[in-house]
Amino acid sequence: MTQKNRANVKENLQRSAGLKLILTTLIFCGILMLGYISVSAQYLSPEIIACYKSVQARYACFNKRREGEFEKAKEREANRRSILEAKMKLRLELLPQPKQQRENKRQEITKIIEASRSRNISHKGERYSLTYGHVLEIHP
Repeated sequence: MTQKNRANVKENLQRSAGLKLILTTLIFCGILMLGYISVSAQYLSPEIIACYKSVQARYACFNKRREGEFEKAKEREANRRSILEAKMKLRLELLPQPKQQRENKRQEITKIIEASRSRNISHKGERYSLTYGHVLEIHP
């Protein structure tokens, strides 16, 4: 190896050692910062500490945090039910119902029959007269 190659190799090793040192320092500082953040995130206020002194205190704190939620839940449920009922009414109005269609057809047929009776014309188009009593019809 020449003198110049040795100098380049030595210079590259020094650079990589410097980078390793900087990276190690950054990682170490990051770990310290995360440790500090996690410890500071666990800071407990006197109110929180008082809530965990006994079972009764914990229950009282729980009730204080949940105050009014039952009424809000009832309101949300009533609102949800009213929305569902309105959607169901719209759906029934917009979609054709088979029973309603049959009823409409039956009403139309009834109107046609009443109109033909008022004109004294049978369904075959022939005139007929109303008779009272029993009419015997002969079937082949």
